[in-house]
Amino acid sequence: MQPPPPSDVTLTAPTTRLFDRAAWAFALLTAWPVVLLSTWLRPDHRGFGTHQQLGMPPCSFEAVTHVPCPGCGLTTSFTNMAHLHVADAFRAHLMGPMLFALTLAVALAAPVGVRRGWSVAGALSLPWLTVYLGVTLAAGVLTFGLRLAHRFL
Repeated sequence: MQPPPPSDVTLTAPTTRLFDRAAWAFALLTAWPVVLLSTWLRPDHRGFGTHQQLGMPPCSFEAVTHVPCPGCGLTTSFTNMAHLHVADAFRAHLMGPMLFALTLAVALAAPVGVRRGWSVAGALSLPWLTVYLGVTLAAGVLTFGLRLAHRFL
């Protein structure tokens, strides 16, 4: 008599767990440098342009359209958050503080996720995360809308 074939869970679990650990490792290797770089940089007093400390050019979109791009101010906002200047972070970009908090949460959770093999799909399916990401996206759209209104109205 032969033993029953292994279940699908047995066949897919090691691969899934390996994928989850790799995804958490990727998150660790991307989130921590962003957080650490944000603490190293000094926020630009204009509310944008902090990225230029890294040798990057000014925003091309803004140079052509005279409207800051949807991402203008995010580096400054992150840097303000890392230096605990929350009001300045919101002034630089409404989405920045929320995105920074999420990046910091991922940076802190990622080492544990790698060690324990937490399910990435499970983490991404948390109901509060969907709401948080929706509010964060809405803040980004609102920021760009306000910039357009400021330019054209």
